[in-house]
Amino acid sequence: MSSIRHRLIVCDDESAARRGIVRALGGAYDFIECGSGVECLEQLESGVVDLVLLDLRMPGLDGRATLERILQLPQPPPVVMVTADSSLRTAIDAVKAGAVDFLAKPYEIEELRWIVERTLDTTNLRRENHALRAEVQRLGGSGELIGESPVMQRLFSEVETVAPTTASVLIRGETGTGKELVARRIHQLSGAASGPFVALNCAAVPESLLESELFGHRKGAFTGADHDRTGRFREAHGGTLFLDEIGDMPLAAQAKLLRVLQERLVEPLGGGKAVRVDVRVLAATHRDLLDLARQQRFREDLYYRLRVIEITIPPLAKRGDDILRLARYFLGLAGRPECELHPDTSNALRLHSWPGNVRELRNAMERAAIFCRGDVQPRDLPSEIGRAGPGINPEVGVINPPAEVDFQKAKALAVESFERSFLTATLRRHQGNISRAARVAGMHRQNLQKKLRQLGIDPDDFR
Repeated sequence: MSSIRHRLIVCDDESAARRGIVRALGGAYDFIECGSGVECLEQLESGVVDLVLLDLRMPGLDGRATLERILQLPQPPPVVMVTADSSLRTAIDAVKAGAVDFLAKPYEIEELRWIVERTLDTTNLRRENHALRAEVQRLGGSGELIGESPVMQRLFSEVETVAPTTASVLIRGETGTGKELVARRIHQLSGAASGPFVALNCAAVPESLLESELFGHRKGAFTGADHDRTGRFREAHGGTLFLDEIGDMPLAAQAKLLRVLQERLVEPLGGGKAVRVDVRVLAATHRDLLDLARQQRFREDLYYRLRVIEITIPPLAKRGDDILRLARYFLGLAGRPECELHPDTSNALRLHSWPGNVRELRNAMERAAIFCRGDVQPRDLPSEIGRAGPGINPEVGVINPPAEVDFQKAKALAVESFERSFLTATLRRHQGNISRAARVAGMHRQNLQKKLRQLGIDPDDFR
């Protein structure tokens, strides 16, 4: 169950009526009391609210007009209309206008509690269903963390220990290792599991739009802002916000992010009151953030704010026979669960250096599922993997030539595999920077580029 307490607005021009509702509902919720429709709307602009109990007849902006204004908000909370008029016509009109329910005065306390609990449960269920549909669409049904290797068992233990806390977590790992899957698992095991999981890849959003994506904006805040936007922080209220590739966030956005993490208040672009949010932030990167901080490209104070706890995901090449388990799993996802891995194929998979990690393996098995006839043969894999059988995986440290290959051929294949392993490891350490990799390898830049083309290695995979 979520540890988030629901926030309710009780809006009535009579203070005795407001206090009666607050006393009847007890200490299970956090309450905001408003004496007018205008005050209610102001409170909705300054914080996230889960339910509004709104009196129908009030001087000035009455309940009906207030309800209309509430429904125009980007993410309106459910509204229960409360009135002394118990006629069926009034109840029908209120629901038609957009209220989720109707409560007639004088009411029974149990009736009030039942309506509030049912409305909040329904709202939570809708949010969970929305989050589930988004997750299924995002992951395409492949959202499992799979592994029995010692390094993965340590990772699972760390996740289970960290998840129940509210601490910020920095997830580190190479591109394609499954950082978002780890973040989702932390969310699923946390006290906010019933809340939303909202993900944003900071590298995939143009710098000019990133702050709007994170913090929202008001209509007219900039060219093209033709409507209000809540932003990812408010969308994640009561749940988890996952910021992938945090190392690519521009410095201006970093400063605002740090302020939100410290104050838990989000101010949309274009003005308006700051909105209080209750969000756990998980961040991920394949970069060395401290090195970026020394280059003044990442705020050191933000780094320590995000890195209350750090979890590192091992690269696929260090996961032993998890490679084969994942290969079979991906074959199943591709609709070929009956396909077995030929021994030479298993050998090739173990010995490949996997610069693209789990993502590269999944793509390879999708290809194999298309081309294989019966067992998956090395020829069914991408050429750079299918030729890896007689090579050297730096994590395995052995040469294992296939049968019926002469010495010269085995030597050539072993050299090629060594070159591939050495160069991918070098590119990985230097985030795909060709000039630095060439300098470390003792090669001319042009010669390194030529060799990478021969081996089919793309430096962009390491950036």
